[in-house]
Amino acid sequence: MTDLPGWLSLSAGASTYTSGAHPNHWSQALLWDKAAGKSRVATDLFVAKAALAAAIREPFCKALNRERAARRGEPIDPNSDDMFDQCVDPTASTVILGSSNKQQFDWIGILIAPYEAGPYAEGDYEITLPVTKAVLAAVKPQYRSVFALGR
Repeated sequence: MTDLPGWLSLSAGASTYTSGAHPNHWSQALLWDKAAGKSRVATDLFVAKAALAAAIREPFCKALNRERAARRGEPIDPNSDDMFDQCVDPTASTVILGSSNKQQFDWIGILIAPYEAGPYAEGDYEITLPVTKAVLAAVKPQYRSVFALGR
């Protein structure tokens, strides 16, 4: 995803097939803290998963529904009670950090596996959001210098 002076952010996809209608696949992330020489989970850079989720929930849900509508060919009914029309907790999926300036993290990606936000036929969803002031406010103080507002 990105290689910053103090951080390396990687993502990968994997799948298994043990019979049935289709294989199962998922994504995973690795955030390497070069200074500490150890891996970290992206959400651990925030004061709490709930704080990150609250900071990105509204733009995430809007972006997810735009992508769903594009794949389905019709808008998502905001009053629907269909499980695949509901917004999901973005931090329950794979969270990745990326950079467009190669100096600081300025975007957040959410990688969502099939069946989490839509039926298997819709495939994976990848929602990318810029780092905003609300996101910066959710970052732990010791990591704020590695984040920048996104465009």
